[in-house]
Amino acid sequence: MTGDDENVYHRSLDEPLDLRTALESAGIEFLDIDEDRTVVIYQQAIFIVTVTEGSTPTAQAIDVELWEPPADGRTDDHETILAGFVEELLAAPDQSSQ
Repeated sequence: MTGDDENVYHRSLDEPLDLRTALESAGIEFLDIDEDRTVVIYQQAIFIVTVTEGSTPTAQAIDVELWEPPADGRTDDHETILAGFVEELLAAPDQSSQ
């Protein structure tokens, strides 16, 4: 972890989120590290998503850390990339009701 707070986006969630289901629904590539951490590839950037409140199937808060910026040379600021990922994740269809 970099420890650089500008590379970390903190988000409390209004409703519990099943992180894995949301990632799958959004078509976002990921790899679980352990019960609370997941590596994500999003728009050529690499993130680590950590559940900071709740658990992976019932996340109430998450931290999204930018490990590697997009390789395509985009100059978006880190917060924009991180916030865009979280918004897309939260907009993913809810698979729990199917």
